[in-house]
Amino acid sequence: MNKGAVEARPVMLTRLCVASFINQGVVFPLYLIGIIGAYALRGMSDEEVRHLVESSWSWMIGPDRQEAAFAYVKVMRTHGVALMAVFALRTLARAVGVFRMWNGNLDGFHIYTSAQLLGMLVPILIAGSGALNILGFLLAINWCYLYFIHRKALK
Repeated sequence: MNKGAVEARPVMLTRLCVASFINQGVVFPLYLIGIIGAYALRGMSDEEVRHLVESSWSWMIGPDRQEAAFAYVKVMRTHGVALMAVFALRTLARAVGVFRMWNGNLDGFHIYTSAQLLGMLVPILIAGSGALNILGFLLAINWCYLYFIHRKALK
């Protein structure tokens, strides 16, 4: 990266990139751990999974929310490996996009935005509408918009 590109980068774009790098550095290992956990769930019986949820989550969720937790774990048993792999790949693609924007390249914005959109749509294709996370979708759109308004600083 040349020195002029660093000096020309707006402060807000720099802050966005740094925040993105921190986020990606935290969530990528979690998705890798999630792949291992999803493999472990696949090998467990329904009774073992139910006992695991009841014993480890009962203090966090009330009895009225336990069925939702069971449904979530069922999705993770069925599609968890694929979902975690998609999320990990999305995180890697986002990191490439942010790195390209960090270096002043406009194609980084397109890589980042494409990764965000595909990372929201592919899980729905894999696991159905249960994989739709409205809060996650709104946050992804927000980050894309924040990079969008600063794209003029990129070449």
